[in-house]
Amino acid sequence: MMRLNEPQYSVENAVDECALGITGNESLRLKLVASKESHTSANLQYASAANAGVLYTILPVNTDLDSDPIVCNALKKSELVKIYDQYFQPKNKPARKIYDSLLNAAKDKCPFCGGIGTPRNLDHFLPKAHYPQFSVLPLNLVPSCRDCNMDGKAQNFASTAGDQVIQPYSDSDGFFIDQWVFANYVAGSNEEPGNFQYYASPPENNTIMDTHIN
Repeated sequence: MMRLNEPQYSVENAVDECALGITGNESLRLKLVASKESHTSANLQYASAANAGVLYTILPVNTDLDSDPIVCNALKKSELVKIYDQYFQPKNKPARKIYDSLLNAAKDKCPFCGGIGTPRNLDHFLPKAHYPQFSVLPLNLVPSCRDCNMDGKAQNFASTAGDQVIQPYSDSDGFFIDQWVFANYVAGSNEEPGNFQYYASPPENNTIMDTHIN
């Protein structure tokens, strides 16, 4: 894992830029503008949980009774997803500058795999399919290489501390500074090559594991 500096753009910036890019759908634009306060509240909820290492405690949007519920002020789930797909991500839209800023901040190193892969797009840390209120929240958008972003996470999310992935923007520095992964080399026999056995070992006097253990 690699630490990322927090985004320079706020969710309010994201809402404003997306609204600028909406043409031909005045109803959606007005609903987005009116939702800014709700987006700000969602950002505060997310930031508080992220800083405490408990994003897994935020419940996904309930679609048991309605497959497309109202989520953020008057915006429905499908509209929030549409805003990201059509007005935040596309290269010809004003909000693309925020997208590019987030992507470039990783300096061609995917934070999830520690720089093995090169980020090609933004990953929704809490997937927008289940958490559409965070679809354009910069803190929820993490640069990711193709392999790290194509692991099926769009259909899955952590519901326990042990399942939660480390958040590159907000988790404790101890996850990034201290060494956690080690390896032993086991020599081969009969001219066979040896192998490495990897294992995790938390640092001594570690105080940050409570939020990532069941």
